[in-house]
Amino acid sequence: MNNRLATILAQTTYDKDHVEVIDINVADPISSLMIRYSGRNTDAIAGTDHPAKCIPKIELVDGSDILYSANGHCAQGMDFYHRKREPNQWLQYLNDNYFDMVFNLNFGRFLFDPELALDPTKFGNLQLKVSIDLDAGGVEPDAGKLLVLGNLFDEKTISPTGFLMHKEMVSYTLATSAHEYIDLPTDYPYRKLFIRAQRLGTEPNQQIVNIKLSEDNDKRVIVNHDMQSILRSIAQENRPFTEYIVGQGSTSAQYFYCTPTQIVAGNVNTWATSAPTPHIFYHGDGGRFQVMGTAARNWIATVTGWMPHGMIEIPFGQQNVPEDWFDVRTLGSLRADITAQSSPGTAQTCEVLIQQLRGY
Repeated sequence: MNNRLATILAQTTYDKDHVEVIDINVADPISSLMIRYSGRNTDAIAGTDHPAKCIPKIELVDGSDILYSANGHCAQGMDFYHRKREPNQWLQYLNDNYFDMVFNLNFGRFLFDPELALDPTKFGNLQLKVSIDLDAGGVEPDAGKLLVLGNLFDEKTISPTGFLMHKEMVSYTLATSAHEYIDLPTDYPYRKLFIRAQRLGTEPNQQIVNIKLSEDNDKRVIVNHDMQSILRSIAQENRPFTEYIVGQGSTSAQYFYCTPTQIVAGNVNTWATSAPTPHIFYHGDGGRFQVMGTAARNWIATVTGWMPHGMIEIPFGQQNVPEDWFDVRTLGSLRADITAQSSPGTAQTCEVLIQQLRGY
């Protein structure tokens, strides 16, 4: 076979918070890594938070050199904008059942890209670090399971020229109407810039007024627009994020959590073989919605919307043509200027991440 699906970490169980450090002991080029995390919900009805929150940090490192860094929310957001599709996961809030989250780390423009892949032979101490916060999301989970798989080149010999590197550059607290100036690196060409500002119950455009990106002290301004305008212009090549969610029923409105955060809509139905019970789906702004029924029956919802986990992308150039990406190596400086709204809330964060082409 030209490629294979390899087990990087066999399924491992946890009953407390943990940081799993995994040595990458393969020599074949890696097109992508898939982190699968499952948590067992307990008997509460309402959700604690989105299950992606159970993975507060993912890092791929070579000694002190960081090749990938993101939390679970950002990892899923970047993956959606990269692959243009949702992960194959199971988002549910049922007692004594496991939710199943997927976090894809992509190193090529597409799966089994022969030009761009992570070549372990180019590094001396390649390690994947996955942090687990057992009960941060889902419904008060008391156990978890982690599995890591790799899409590897096998009999097909390739000579990749580099790989796509993903990094969180900054995470800061939004302040009322304040400008945050972020000096971005100019070491490798950019394929995408990501900005995430998620606040439960509030759409992301109510957190950020404007996003500006400029070269060499405003000699050239690349972007200078509000988030809604970016969503409806340069980011409009993306489709809405759609997912299925299962939960426990209640006759009073209960909070649950979804991945889309902007212009969220949902349809909810009874999840049983007997006659249906009327249910109501309400809200969804910021990734939090409410469900209630005329009887306490389990339900399934189809939820759709924009900006997964409050993230938006700014892509550069034709996305399959590396020569057309944003080559920042000749710049003196590259700066982002992010302006917060007048009421961004208390202790609400904004994260800025980049996807770069790193050559060997």
